[in-house]
Amino acid sequence: MSVNIISRGSWGAKPWTSGVSSVPLSERTEYYIHYDGGTPITRTGNSIPQAIEREHLNNGWSGIGYNFVVDQAGNIYEGRGWNLQGAHCPSHNRSAIGVQIAIGGDQAPSDAALRSARALYDEACAKTGRQLSKHGHRDGFATECPGGRLYAWVQAGMPAAGGGGGVGGGTVALDPGVKPGVNHPQVRLLQELLIKAGYGPIPGAVTDFYGTNTQAAVARFHDRHPEFKSAGVSHDVAIGARGFAVLQKEAGR
Repeated sequence: MSVNIISRGSWGAKPWTSGVSSVPLSERTEYYIHYDGGTPITRTGNSIPQAIEREHLNNGWSGIGYNFVVDQAGNIYEGRGWNLQGAHCPSHNRSAIGVQIAIGGDQAPSDAALRSARALYDEACAKTGRQLSKHGHRDGFATECPGGRLYAWVQAGMPAAGGGGGVGGGTVALDPGVKPGVNHPQVRLLQELLIKAGYGPIPGAVTDFYGTNTQAAVARFHDRHPEFKSAGVSHDVAIGARGFAVLQKEAGR
């Protein structure tokens, strides 16, 4: 498989201000997802990597620090590329391919952006000959990056709309840590699916917390699908692995 990458020359990148070390593909073992920060992004096209480059140059870096940038239209822009050391996460700049999805704050990533980021991951695995581990920036550094929505997507296995990344095409597996009363990034996905499939409303959603409002929506799901209830439970508030898979299908995943 190959992906279409807009080269540095095509988006107007400036020359590197100093030398950037090469990294053999044999050293790449990780794939890190980032976002732009606390403010939603309204820029489009080449202005996206150009703005990141200006910021990173102002930081005193050699140029744009990410290996690649993906915009909401699904375009992929070359930064450090496959063979240069990144500047995106301390202690992981050689081992990891760093990819920024150009959103900020609680801005929702588009399906096109997620498909491209996933395709880029698959290409990275093909080039390195191994499955790279998937991470959000906060896994390697104390930061809010890549935000709640993208981090939940990473934790869910980076599924892409239209298939890939999960169990049975676009379906993703339920993390065993997702249960009533806990905070977990995948709870956001659960809430979004419940609402989309018609089991809402869920007041206060979308959040990482599996609270009583989420439990009530799950109970409504089980009222319609009693075959997925836990044995001996009349009011089941835990979604369960089989129920989660069926819920995804109902929500059109």
